[in-house]
Amino acid sequence: MSSKGLLRGASLTANAVWHRSSFFPKVTVSVHRKLVKFRSFSLTTTCSSLLPPDLPRLAKTAQISLTPNEVEEIAPKIQQVIEWFGQLQGVDLESVEPSIRAETENNLRDNDPETFDHR
Repeated sequence: MSSKGLLRGASLTANAVWHRSSFFPKVTVSVHRKLVKFRSFSLTTTCSSLLPPDLPRLAKTAQISLTPNEVEEIAPKIQQVIEWFGQLQGVDLESVEPSIRAETENNLRDNDPETFDHR
């Protein structure tokens, strides 16, 4: 492994720790903003704007091999799933209040040592 790869991995680990420690105080606000942004997007997006996936490319990404017959068989099923997600995007969420739960405290007991005499 080259030193360049090692440094890249080290910086990713440092960033992951930094994000983990700074994530929780802002989670409610940032998720709420994203939810509002998604809701406004979902109101303007229709099912027809969803394009069917390139099934051979999807299979290659998933590292599975599909024959042309399997592609023809699976393509309508995937298109049906995409249409279902399109229907979900059409649901009116204006009256639904966001219900995101992000607690920063654990539900664990205190880490106090206990001595047991029955050993």
